[in-house]
Amino acid sequence: MATSIISRGSDTLDVWARRSTPKIDITLDGQKPGLVNSYTTGDQIEGTAKITVDQETRFDEIEIILQGTSITSVERAACPGRTGSQQMFLKLRQPIEETEYPTPRILEPSHEYSFPFTFVVPDRLLPQVCTHTRMNNQVHSSHTLLPPTLGDPMLRTNAKTLLDDMAPDMSQISYLIRVAILKRSSTSHHLKSLANVGKKVRIIPTVSEDPPINTSNHTYYCPRKEKTVKRGLLRGKQGHLVASASQPQPIRLHATTCEPQDTVSTVAKVQLRFDPVGNEQPPRLGSMSSKIKASTFYSSNPWEDFPSQSSSIPLSHVGQGLFNESVNLSNMCVASAQWEKHTSTNTNSSVIERRDSLISSCSDDSTGPSSSFTGDTYYTASLVIPVTLPNSKTFVPTFHSCLMSRTYSLDLSLSYHTPGTNILTPTITLRLPVQIITEPKYAESIKSSLGVVVTQEELDEFFSPRSISPAVANATIDIAAPPGYLETISQFNMGGVRTAQ
Repeated sequence: MATSIISRGSDTLDVWARRSTPKIDITLDGQKPGLVNSYTTGDQIEGTAKITVDQETRFDEIEIILQGTSITSVERAACPGRTGSQQMFLKLRQPIEETEYPTPRILEPSHEYSFPFTFVVPDRLLPQVCTHTRMNNQVHSSHTLLPPTLGDPMLRTNAKTLLDDMAPDMSQISYLIRVAILKRSSTSHHLKSLANVGKKVRIIPTVSEDPPINTSNHTYYCPRKEKTVKRGLLRGKQGHLVASASQPQPIRLHATTCEPQDTVSTVAKVQLRFDPVGNEQPPRLGSMSSKIKASTFYSSNPWEDFPSQSSSIPLSHVGQGLFNESVNLSNMCVASAQWEKHTSTNTNSSVIERRDSLISSCSDDSTGPSSSFTGDTYYTASLVIPVTLPNSKTFVPTFHSCLMSRTYSLDLSLSYHTPGTNILTPTITLRLPVQIITEPKYAESIKSSLGVVVTQEELDEFFSPRSISPAVANATIDIAAPPGYLETISQFNMGGVRTAQ
């Protein structure tokens, strides 16, 4: 009986304590009902924390912070269960002046207390955020960049459907504006929380373009593929088909909305070559299907190097995980592409042009011969494949952090037709790395406010290489001389001095 009395009394005290808890309301400037505010690098997150109480409440400090947190969970490989990690990589504190606090520090029930705050979204984290072992300095540089919000449920701009950024439940990056009312304990002198409220914000930072990935010794990416073309299932060879492509230009997204800046996000240029056997004709092309794969890497321990799908050790064996999701992009007919006939004698006698130093070999569009090419005749064709991101998914920029990463790859599958192959349509497939970046949203606004309009021709002229040649001996340069210049020179040559009038 005594137990029931104590239990009922404890419940009564808990109800009374909950009623006396201070109420905190966080409002953000520009807040839309039901939606989460989105910000990017350099944006100001402005708002007000409003506090009300039902009875007099003593406190010592009010804490307003912007925090970013990463949470991962990985299945154990050795025994059942999960292991995970949590990292608070960002913690910005809003300073509150002494004059803003009530004197004495007692919250009155008949008053609403307002504390404004302003945070500026940084472009980098503090160096001490990434202190684990690293394979190189580039890893540390990437891990100290601000990561985007990932896997945190929130509504799209239509306020009806959730954002699907293709992240698994085992990985999440979230940002919160957190307000806490703190009171110092009379025994331990530590600050304890009387009330603690957080408001979610979405941050998509500016991400710059990285150099192209070296795929020469990469087992996951396949920028070049060679395949034997047969007349039929049990017939002889028709020739060898070679397909190759370089890494396309990055996909550029708007910083806050994560929507593509253009209808066509980027293009992939595929080079084809057919080395015939004898006088065989090249195969008839069919269709080109494309899809983009989003790969989310997560780990219970910090990544020492950039994660890759080409590792020979399963990720689950080392406390790491990988989640892939593919999205179909297009399936376009390329049967109208024309094959162009070449002879090796013309190629050998051609003049090799010197390439500009800014053009690397990894971006060369030429396709070399197949491994079994012995003739002097071959055919080439070129395909330009537009890459358009669908609106059904939300794409975040490519990033690497201590606990998780997001990368993208583009799969291109070309079908072709040969006589006698009516049952199965042969295909040749390429896999290319592709980067998704976000650009500063202030570039266009600054140009529009200044009335500056830059055409594509002006950009091409600005970035084109300049040629600076030395002076040629005995060359005659026809330049109009300033007024009186020739007369002055002739007087000096005659030894005379001209007196100013």
